[in-house]
Amino acid sequence: MKRYIGGWLILALIFLVGMGFSYPKKAPEIHFTGLDGKDYQLSDFRGKVVIVNFFASHCPPCMVELKELAKLYKKYEDKGLVVISLMVDEEGSPLLPQIVKAKGITYPVGLASEEIMQAFGNVYITPTTFIIDKEGQVVKRLVGYAGPKYLEKKIREYLAE
Repeated sequence: MKRYIGGWLILALIFLVGMGFSYPKKAPEIHFTGLDGKDYQLSDFRGKVVIVNFFASHCPPCMVELKELAKLYKKYEDKGLVVISLMVDEEGSPLLPQIVKAKGITYPVGLASEEIMQAFGNVYITPTTFIIDKEGQVVKRLVGYAGPKYLEKKIREYLAE
């Protein structure tokens, strides 16, 4: 009996992981209003490498990653990099202006609606980061903290294409 239940648990876990980690191959057409009051559409950035980062205000690794993304953006924006960060926890939205200022973020930041999270294959874990190539294809999904060296390596790789 114990072995039978264990098998079902493993199958259920495989199913849930498979469902939770699937993502679109073509970048979804999302739109959001940034903290700066501007309206943004993902398709406006076609021809550039785009990083879409989902974060939560209560997530320490997210806060570290936001600062790193701000630095990478400043370093590569002139070479065609766009970074977009979207906060998933609406209750943390009053903190958003303070977070942006504290992390030195100069790229678009907004709130992630349920529709946006679903369009990216249901974002359940923060941080979750997507890399979109110049043709608008999602080429990488990073679940959890990626680290600046890995992100920079991938940015360089996709900017060179």
